[in-house]
Amino acid sequence: MAEVRVFAGWSGWGAAEEALSGVLPSALVRELGVAFEGAVGWHGGQVRPAGEAYWEHLLQVVDVLVGGVGVTDVDLLRAGLLHDVVEDTDGTIEELRDRFGERTAGFVGAVTIGPEGRAAYLDKLATAPRDVLLLKLSDRYSNVQRLHTHPRVGKQRSYYAETVERFVPLAVVDKRLEELYTAWAAAYSYLEGPVDNLQAADKLAAAVHREQVDKSGEPYVLHVRGAAEIARRDGADEYQQMAALLHDSVEDTSCTLDQLTELGVPPRVVEMVDALTRRPDETHDDYLTRLVRTPAAVPVKRADIEHNSSPARRSRLDPETQERLRKKYAHALEVLDR
Repeated sequence: MAEVRVFAGWSGWGAAEEALSGVLPSALVRELGVAFEGAVGWHGGQVRPAGEAYWEHLLQVVDVLVGGVGVTDVDLLRAGLLHDVVEDTDGTIEELRDRFGERTAGFVGAVTIGPEGRAAYLDKLATAPRDVLLLKLSDRYSNVQRLHTHPRVGKQRSYYAETVERFVPLAVVDKRLEELYTAWAAAYSYLEGPVDNLQAADKLAAAVHREQVDKSGEPYVLHVRGAAEIARRDGADEYQQMAALLHDSVEDTSCTLDQLTELGVPPRVVEMVDALTRRPDETHDDYLTRLVRTPAAVPVKRADIEHNSSPARRSRLDPETQERLRKKYAHALEVLDR
């Protein structure tokens, strides 16, 4: 299965300007800088559902348009920065037209939900011109590429369903977008039903750990998969293997125990994940002492330690870190053996 591509955007306009200057004419980049300044002025201190500043989404849309689809049309890229001005601020189409021209304003108007409502707007997209679809699909991809970070599971599910029904079919307008959406839909398919089996748990683990790397620089999901495989080898049941896949989902990501429950993760698995999650104010010994009170979680922790201690993983660390972790894991195993 193809990996989900994430368009992170940039840390601010300075970083965006530097990156875009390598692929776009300098005059165009300057024009985009003016549009970005205008967008920030309109959106002010708005934030997205996961808490990030609104302008981060706007730069992600441009990143998809340029890096994902190869767009160089200044009006289309400007619209990427300004596409939510009319819908989400007190800015108007007339103001956009006066400041940025008829064509840019036209693109923004085409992706703005008007008085007709959302359903009619989505119906209208089915016959929209190619450039409008490139803009809207880039916007939507930014919105869903990290869907697991939305704080409400219900919204994750409804957004997934709507995207699959309404937007994935439109992505055929461009082969690159079609590939992006196909990989995304497969990766987030765990939202179609309860996460009550190994395959769904693996997809959830891949989602919440996406973009994370371990101490050695490897994708973090490889660690939880490795721990799950060791647990399976040692006779763990399916629920314990699921717990191994999800054992760091609460401690190291924005995911919560309540979200796991709402996603349909079986109570026994949630109980083990809870036991395996070290509290922020908990000492290592207190954590281990609490963990052993959930016996089913102990083999999962052993698998976690074994995978972390493997020669292949240790060899990527500096000697000081290797020695520190060796002592830490040896002590943990002593406590687990009591």
